Amino acid sequence: MLSAEDVRAGYGSSEVLFGMSFEAARGEVVSLIGRNGMGKTTTVRTLMGMLPVRAGNIVIDGQPVVNRPPHAVARLGVGLVPEGRRVFGSLTVEENLVATRRAGRGKVEWDLPRIYQLFPRLGERRRQSSRTLSGGEQQMLAIGRALMTNPLLLVLDEATEGLAPIIRQEIWRCLAVLKREGLTIVVIDKNLAEMQDLVDRHHIVEKGKVVWAGSPGELSAQPELAQRYLGL
Repeated sequence: MLSAEDVRAGYGSSEVLFGMSFEAARGEVVSLIGRNGMGKTTTVRTLMGMLPVRAGNIVIDGQPVVNRPPHAVARLGVGLVPEGRRVFGSLTVEENLVATRRAGRGKVEWDLPRIYQLFPRLGERRRQSSRTLSGGEQQMLAIGRALMTNPLLLVLDEATEGLAPIIRQEIWRCLAVLKREGLTIVVIDKNLAEMQDLVDRHHIVEKGKVVWAGSPGELSAQPELAQRYLGL
């Protein structure tokens, strides 16, 4: 579903990605983990066409996407849940969801009833201004908004950062539901314990490239990796 090979990218004259390579097979959940400033968000922005690729290749669902504009990447079936949520504060919950609605190409069709089934709180607050939601509710809305595009690939940048433990559990529960339905997911997060049963493969990112990849079990068996690269 997704393949990034030797990708180099950055901002202005500064290079941030120095040969980023990773992949996600159809139906897999994979992570990008690492300390702040190592290139995880830059990787997401490059995948989405927000930053130009200076070298390397990115393929999504069999289609090369290097230097395609963000709207073209989205139309290939990529749904983004950005860092900081970025909901439309002037719109209601329901208006946020309807604004991104797009017919899907997969077996599962996301619409308002299914979003409200996945996130009952959004249904309860559907006529409420999104700027009045809690941080956790805004994250649910950001995920729901991405799902309304009926993506084949869901990308979450800092999936549960700053959220209360009970809200984090709700987010992970919903992502587990999406995995069972066969959605391919790339997630950036720091909560290794909570990702243990969700993620198929971790990718540790250090200075703009993947320095280790393996299952959660393999990472747990090598605590020196977490101490060296994650500060845990």
